[in-house]
Amino acid sequence: MENFSKLKVLIGLIYLAIVALVVYLFFYYGADSFLDVNFLKNNKDQIFIYRDANFVWLAIVYFFFAILWFFLMGFGTPLFILAGFAFGTFWGSLISIVSLSIGSSLLYLFANHYFKDLVIKYLSSRFSSLKNHFNENEFSYFFFLRVIPGIPAPIKNLIPVLFNIKLKNYFFAILLGEAVPVTIMVSIVSGFAGAIENNAELNLNLMYSPEILLPLLALGFMVIFTNYLKKKYYRK
Repeated sequence: MENFSKLKVLIGLIYLAIVALVVYLFFYYGADSFLDVNFLKNNKDQIFIYRDANFVWLAIVYFFFAILWFFLMGFGTPLFILAGFAFGTFWGSLISIVSLSIGSSLLYLFANHYFKDLVIKYLSSRFSSLKNHFNENEFSYFFFLRVIPGIPAPIKNLIPVLFNIKLKNYFFAILLGEAVPVTIMVSIVSGFAGAIENNAELNLNLMYSPEILLPLLALGFMVIFTNYLKKKYYRK
């Protein structure tokens, strides 16, 4: 039993070391440069030619990398920006949502087995009041937590460890709860990508194009609506 506990600690430390290493390498090698508008504009021809010639291969690589990224508690924004730029609204959203759901579910299984004591230690005092809600309907309430802004994604992914919710409910709550915000973000980036590809001038007038304006309006509505739900139904 003691050996098993030591093994759990060792695996947990290895996991945290890998997370730290991935974050370090991401910034050390400038992998965040694709978020720079000037970089995208200056290299757009090569980027789009390569994308069109290797669309399926890039989609497969992105899919499995995204699963690993979310398993390592990575934030979604960089990947959603990449997906919108590289794959467009439909495929970028679909691949991102499914990979997010799978990667987060793997994280939940891993954390529930190796980090449960730590999660309980650091999060139980903040979220213990949610126990009755999860006992009533764990799927509905976890779905509700997914769409509420203000809670960091890694924390949202770990909260269910406190309540040992079913994996099926966890997976589908993420799949359905993240579908709208992810699609909106990917759609906005896809609109900008289309403007860059067509050599359109990047100014405020671009915000009035349907490809960008409609997702922005949807995002604004979603933020207002989820904040309303949070104030009305959510109590700490």
